[in-house]
Amino acid sequence: MNGKELSEYLKIIKQSVADFDDPEQARPAVEAITPAAEQGNARAQYMLGMYYYTFYSEDSSRFLPWMERAAESDNLQAIKFLADYYRFICDDMEQEQRQTLGRKWLYRMIDLLKKKADKGVVSAAKSLMNLYVHDRPCDMTETEGREAALAWHERLIEILRAKAEKGTVKDKKNLADALYNGCDVPEEIDSNLPDRADDAVRLYEEISDEKKDGASYYDLGRMYSREVSEEKAFECYMKAAEMGYTEAYYNVANAYLNGEGVERDFDKAFEWFQKAVDSGDTYAKLKLAQCYKRGAGCERDYAAAMALYQQVAGDKNLRRYSFVDEAEYELGNMYLKGLGVEVDLRKAYDYFKLAASHDNRAAENALNNKKFRDFQR
Repeated sequence: MNGKELSEYLKIIKQSVADFDDPEQARPAVEAITPAAEQGNARAQYMLGMYYYTFYSEDSSRFLPWMERAAESDNLQAIKFLADYYRFICDDMEQEQRQTLGRKWLYRMIDLLKKKADKGVVSAAKSLMNLYVHDRPCDMTETEGREAALAWHERLIEILRAKAEKGTVKDKKNLADALYNGCDVPEEIDSNLPDRADDAVRLYEEISDEKKDGASYYDLGRMYSREVSEEKAFECYMKAAEMGYTEAYYNVANAYLNGEGVERDFDKAFEWFQKAVDSGDTYAKLKLAQCYKRGAGCERDYAAAMALYQQVAGDKNLRRYSFVDEAEYELGNMYLKGLGVEVDLRKAYDYFKLAASHDNRAAENALNNKKFRDFQR
């Protein structure tokens, strides 16, 4: 069996395990990879272990031997499985024995991750940082675990620095992001990290000088807005926007709307919000609707504002975004006050209730209006 065929069979079993399908559907693939597993292929061994554990977990003799063979070959997934299994799942042996085996495999996982981190593998250092916070060995105190996690964060930064010095602009950006945002740092240690914002700004400046493209100017603008000044941020956003980097359109428009880093100019704000909407920025629709509602940079047009709010509130694909409740709230307000439509308390109440169900505080307050008393009975 060649590598491509093996990968296809492994994919079939992996999907069956993930979907918890009928085990017989994956049986041909299981039988096909068994010879490879018997010959020492750790990937095949691990996947057989997962198959038998998923569908025949009551019989540890079917899955543990495969997991142990894969783990002995340094398959990280198998090692993690065994560490978790003996510590949290296994119930057919004495507690002391379970703890001993769980500790053995956990430290085996730590040793393997350390070796990978020593070779400059970023994900290994990141995994160790998180492990010592969320899954530290039982013989370590919480304080010791956090200290170890902080040490691995510093090691992570060292690895990223080494890559940035020898690598590409992308490597520099990874380092800059980590210096500023911490690189997926657990919140338990976030407050203990040193402030490296100045280093991050310097790197973003270097990146924009090298690339001179819209994306790098946009990133630098975001950094300037947090750490330097709104004026410098606006300059970068405008450079990015003029280069056609569409994500910057909203930032330019918002700066003009609020006078952040540039003199307030409603006409230009409207112009750039329209460009952002035309480029597919859904959140910009709310701001453009606000312009129409207020007559900022345009003639006041409640119908246009209503249409934009309805587009956002009615798009089912946007339900996962927090800003949808803003559109629902605004629609409630327009029906409550009769802005461009006839006053309709029923519709106002329904939109406020919908927005409140999405945690909009203003809508929750609006529902206390005495006008809605009859609808709340």
